[in-house]
Amino acid sequence: MSVVVADSAETESQNTSKTDSPAAPPNNPLRVNGHPFYAADPSVIIGDDGRLFLYPTTDNKDWDQQKGWSCYSTNDLVNWTDHGTIFSDKDSRWGTHKAWAPDITKKDNKYYLFYYFNNGGKGRQGIGVAEAESPEGPFTELTDRPLVRGHDPAILNDDGVYWLYLQDRVYQLGDDMKSIVQGPIDLNLEYRPDRFEAAYVFKRYGTYYFTIARGWNNLIYYTGSSPLGPFEFRGEFMKPYGGNNHHSIIKYRGRWILFYHQWINDDPKHQRQLRAEYLDFDVDGSIRMVQPTREGVDLTDLLP
Repeated sequence: MSVVVADSAETESQNTSKTDSPAAPPNNPLRVNGHPFYAADPSVIIGDDGRLFLYPTTDNKDWDQQKGWSCYSTNDLVNWTDHGTIFSDKDSRWGTHKAWAPDITKKDNKYYLFYYFNNGGKGRQGIGVAEAESPEGPFTELTDRPLVRGHDPAILNDDGVYWLYLQDRVYQLGDDMKSIVQGPIDLNLEYRPDRFEAAYVFKRYGTYYFTIARGWNNLIYYTGSSPLGPFEFRGEFMKPYGGNNHHSIIKYRGRWILFYHQWINDDPKHQRQLRAEYLDFDVDGSIRMVQPTREGVDLTDLLP
């Protein structure tokens, strides 16, 4: 998923973990007009106006019947605006259903939505890409077939070079954002779980963090000095919490934030909801364990 590369002059407290307060209003799960919404697989980006835009899988039906992706935005991570569906099977020349796990990035004043359709059949499942002038769309599909086979796309903008991660392999994207110029490159992880998904990569102080959901549940991470590795396994940073924890990570208004989803235990359609937590680091760059909270994240005090 997309990344805003950390500035080398970044300053942040290493001891800023949120203190739970029983009096604090519940911000988890995320809400629109006070009501939680059904969504999963969150991807995030900061728009030109400073608002944070979130792109999840839309859980309007059973988990394997989604048709498209929606968009939400906020400037404080508490009050969210619903921009509706911004791309769906109706906008695609090849995708029909099982619309899962998007990612968003920006290049040359345009926004690029990478997505996955699992239609079944040769040449009709894989990663697509659509382009828009603004973060809320409208998005226009750039190819008439999948760009590459795979699922759970994660895009890293590394100083103008764009990398597409699919599980533990990576491709270099062309300048047109719809072609492959290098790859697949195997990351050759020193520790490779038997089951994992939902890769997400970000950069902080020159270190690349490769994160995945192990066993479709807990979040683990690796670090390296290059977008291609080698990556050293660093351990777990979030234990299982009601679902596969497909996630994204971004620095917003001076704080690192983890977005993830949870399953709704009593929902017969297996629908999911989104949550957010503060993500903190130790002095050596290790990610501190994240504890799911009811309070979540509130940046209203940081508004200009």
